Amino acid sequence: MNSARPTQSPKPGSHRAYNLGRVVAAVRRRGSVTRADLERMTELSRATVAALVAQLIDDGTLRELPADEGARTGTGPGRPPARLALTESAGIVVGLAFSHDDLRTAAATLSGDVLAEQSVQLAVDNSAGVALDAAAAEFNSILRKISHGERDVHSVVLGLPAPLDRHTGRVVINNILPGWVDLDPAAELEARIHRPVTQENAVNLGALGEMTYGGGTGMRDLVFVKVSTGVGAGLIFDGRLYRGASGYAGELGHIQVQSNGLLCRCGSRGCLETLVSAPHLIAALQPMHADLLTIADVIRLVEAGDSGAGRVVSDAGRTVGRSLADMCNVLNPEAVIVGGELSVASSALTDGIREAIARYAQPSVARAVTVSTGKLESRAELLGAIALAIHSDRLRHPS
Repeated sequence: MNSARPTQSPKPGSHRAYNLGRVVAAVRRRGSVTRADLERMTELSRATVAALVAQLIDDGTLRELPADEGARTGTGPGRPPARLALTESAGIVVGLAFSHDDLRTAAATLSGDVLAEQSVQLAVDNSAGVALDAAAAEFNSILRKISHGERDVHSVVLGLPAPLDRHTGRVVINNILPGWVDLDPAAELEARIHRPVTQENAVNLGALGEMTYGGGTGMRDLVFVKVSTGVGAGLIFDGRLYRGASGYAGELGHIQVQSNGLLCRCGSRGCLETLVSAPHLIAALQPMHADLLTIADVIRLVEAGDSGAGRVVSDAGRTVGRSLADMCNVLNPEAVIVGGELSVASSALTDGIREAIARYAQPSVARAVTVSTGKLESRAELLGAIALAIHSDRLRHPS
């Protein structure tokens, strides 16, 4: 496929070109629309909208979604109206999501259709320069895969497995990504790829991913909790990501649960993370095994039905759920969605969380919340990056 054609833009003396731009902007704001939506949003006549849409479909800027992708807009019988979405010709977005040991990359249309995904194993924590060079290489690689150039990219989102200072954009906590401290990753990546970059905490992206593409679709208030190397939560209030005053909201793993407990990597004692993170689970199971265990071994044991591994993970779920119950009492979400490697291995982690919330949350709060395993598994953060990239593009082009 050739490089994407530029979106129609107004030209002096061209009223039709101006109206074409209005239609494209309206679809960009919503993601997908019906022709009736366009009439309301642009205040153009039905005949004008029909003619403009026909032209935009003909030149490849818009496409009609298949019936199962559209949403019924009325309550009466009959076939739902066709919905329209932007194609690659209107431009694309790119998401890049770091974990501690890999980098995942995806490209999508401005309407959210994923065009390609890829991943590479990478030691992320200590060398920011190497990791960002790899991100730039993966950015260029995925563009080649879909036959696009960098000028076709409207927005890029970079996800990092660490809190980011909301005011400076810098990594400031030196015990999570020690090689990234005082770095502004978005600015560093922009210098490499020459496109606008937005950065976000990876757990927050997991919440956006599940809300947009996964188990939280259609929900407005949810908590996404991930149990992995650490424990974190992404918070969605009224359909929007909540980051807190400084950007550190959702640090569930650093709630103190034992006043004289183990020393945590954050410097406090008795944090939740010291009881339920991957290193703790490995340590709990190691005495029963001669070979040194990894988190992959723990997952394998759980999947194989090992009773000891199942009990350790279930206990971890109940411990996480006890803290989440307090969070639910305060926030009253409609869903808690559980992610991370251990949630995929079996239902033990999610079941433990569900049991604890049912026991410790206020009865009315517990009845209102559903607890489930995320649907996106390891793709949650990456698809959240795509969702945020589309949102960032709409903020840059609001009209």
